Amino acid sequence: MGDLKNQIFLQYINRAIDLARQEFIQKNVAKKESRFLIKGITYEISHCRFLDGKFVYEISSKIPQDLFQNKSGAEKYFHQVVKLMNGMEKKPSECKMENIVYNTTEMEHKERDYVKLQFRYGEDELYSLDEVDKRFKKHQAKSIPIPDIPGITTPSGKLVIIIVEEKMARFIRQNVNDLVHCNEEVKKNITIKPERPAKKTAPAKKSVAKAPTMAKASAKKSKKPAVAKKSAGSKKR
Repeated sequence: MGDLKNQIFLQYINRAIDLARQEFIQKNVAKKESRFLIKGITYEISHCRFLDGKFVYEISSKIPQDLFQNKSGAEKYFHQVVKLMNGMEKKPSECKMENIVYNTTEMEHKERDYVKLQFRYGEDELYSLDEVDKRFKKHQAKSIPIPDIPGITTPSGKLVIIIVEEKMARFIRQNVNDLVHCNEEVKKNITIKPERPAKKTAPAKKSVAKAPTMAKASAKKSKKPAVAKKSAGSKKR
């Protein structure tokens, strides 16, 4: 019975995820593969799975790498976002910086870094018997028919599933909105250091032969070949 209940819960939790995802897509900018863009950052919500007695799903947001000059800037951004997310009412159970490489063309590869956060919810967080009882009394008092849930026969069982779906949709919206808030807060405090221009090397000085000065040139021109003086005794007799 436990496995069947978890399967039914998963079915309606994933319906809640689909609903929340579509709301974000419609209110913002749709991207490929059910992703959506909010204020320049791409977000994604995974499907839920049952793991170690908890209902687990992930949300992720792309790190705006164009704001940084190197990998260390993106890593610092990641740690700042995680620090803020850990201060939220629902803390992520696991945080990691995920690197994805994909092909845009046959010759081009793109690499992107993401903040990936995992959230875990126990059954006790999804509904309580008091909530079911109050909802049942409300339906009775106002003669509101309880929606049909295939495979569930009792009114209280149907109300459990309805409450689980409603609550998970609310949790998912809150988790994504918290991540959007944290991304925006971290972006506000980013100081982008301008890149230092490369030092320009001075061109090598060309050696130019100096023209002779006027004095030296005139001296060279005034020099005449020496003529031997005739001695007095060399006169013709």
